[in-house]
Amino acid sequence: MVGKHKQTKRVGGPNTTIRVTPTGVMPGAPWSLAPSIPASIRSEQQELEIALQALERYQEFSAGIDRVLQKYEAAMREMVVRFEILDKDLSLKRNRNPIHHIESRIKSPASIYDKLIRYGKDPTIGNLEEYLMDVAGVRVICSYINDVKSLVGLLRRQDDLEIVRIKNYIEKPKPNGYRSLHAIVRIPVYFMDSKQMIPVEVQIRTIAMDYWASLEHDLKYKAIADVDNGQFHDELKDCSEILEKLEGRMQRMANMLDASGKSKK
Repeated sequence: MVGKHKQTKRVGGPNTTIRVTPTGVMPGAPWSLAPSIPASIRSEQQELEIALQALERYQEFSAGIDRVLQKYEAAMREMVVRFEILDKDLSLKRNRNPIHHIESRIKSPASIYDKLIRYGKDPTIGNLEEYLMDVAGVRVICSYINDVKSLVGLLRRQDDLEIVRIKNYIEKPKPNGYRSLHAIVRIPVYFMDSKQMIPVEVQIRTIAMDYWASLEHDLKYKAIADVDNGQFHDELKDCSEILEKLEGRMQRMANMLDASGKSKK
């Protein structure tokens, strides 16, 4: 039984179809509707058919996706390891760790499917690999704004990485105040019989930027029907600007300590 409204069964010859609905059994062509069915029931049946078609389409898409996602997961792990190596090297040379912590994620099959539909693309594995650059994601949280700039510079020096594009929302924040640096990089991943350049989305931001972004993400899903949207938007932007000023002050103090340490040496 599909839902509670209908069930399709085959009886007799291969071209004979009946449907069981709340109004009884209707013989005829597949998915035909009896004229006596009320419009409201017919609408529900049509919606259910569309939902079933979408489900079948998604199941077909997701059936072979695990093998593809394995490549993106390998690329994600490779990218995380590179940042860990950079952090260790900078710690030895500068006596401090620029990276506070690293987060990583792989988009779920449902999220990938939904994004392809929103892009107006057929949900296929081929379109996934051609049009989506953020299936694998790595987020690097730094202590100071200068650490973000340093890491970007070090990424540019790794000649086996292909930097596809960079969006600097730190220098040019989004209208709501969002600040972070986004980069799409292709990283080589070696398999048993081939090497592939797999895209990974890299986000690099400070602790303060991450704090703001995390709370903004939480707040926008809360009910704010009684709050003026324009005022809410302005509040978010104002908080971002306050944190930006705080970052600048903390960076200046860090620079003073670095300069003091160098002069003692």
